[in-house]
Order: sequence, then structure tokens, then C-alpha cells
Amino acid sequence: MTSSTRPPDDHGTLAGGLTVAPTRPRPGLVLIRVIGEVDMLTAGDLAEVLRTSLDTVADERDVAGALDDEPSVVCDLEGVTFFGATGLDILAEAHEAAVGRRVRLVVVAGCRTVCRPFRLTALDRRITLTATHPAVGRASALPGAER
Repeated sequence: MTSSTRPPDDHGTLAGGLTVAPTRPRPGLVLIRVIGEVDMLTAGDLAEVLRTSLDTVADERDVAGALDDEPSVVCDLEGVTFFGATGLDILAEAHEAAVGRRVRLVVVAGCRTVCRPFRLTALDRRITLTATHPAVGRASALPGAER
């Protein structure tokens, strides 16, 4: 699903140690599960999936008319083991694209690896960062983490 020159192995893991797995639980929603390291070598793969997912739900809304719920892209970063500055840049760009396309972008993360960089850069004030989401199907790990 990405244009990376690094082909995925049999389990969908890209050669840089990153798995980006988008699914469509229902119309108007894309859930992207991210597992591994998000750094300058792998962030482009995540960026491409985010871009495609935002376009998909926005186009679906525009073609099909009003959906029951606001079109959303949920990016589950619970499986991320390293989250570099490039990952923050990618999500900030995705947020701007989401606002422009009138799509809700939600980042699911309860781990320090992801939450700390968001808080240090105040990106958690712009992007919805939560410890859980109904599309992910986990109970909240951090009370009050939803922003």
C-alpha cells in the first residue's frame, strides 16, 4: 500500500522495521495500526498511508453525501517503539490536510514513547491525542488523556 522501495515481508513489515496496516471498519472510517519505529527512514511510508486514508474518507463523503458520522482517520500508535521528530512532522502535516479536507484525525497513544514528544512540542494541543478509541477496541489506559 506504500510506494516505498523497501518491499514488505510476508507479515507486512517494511524493511525499516515498520508495519503500517490500514483497515476500513465501516464507511467513513480508516483505522491505521502502526507497529515499529517511526523515524526519517520509515516516516514516508506512514505519510503515504495517512494521505491516502484522508483522501479516501473525504472522497467517500463527497461522493456518497453526508455520512452518519464525521469522516475519521484513527492512527493507532500503541505499537510504536521509537517515535522521532520526522513522525511529529508527518502527523502535523496530516492534521493540516485533515482540517482542509474536513476529516477528523485522531491519534491513539498511551505510551511514553509517543506521548512525550507530542507534549514537549505542544502538538497534543492541535491533534486529538487519546489513550483509546472505539475503533481500536481497547479500554482507556490513561484517564484524562483525551484532548
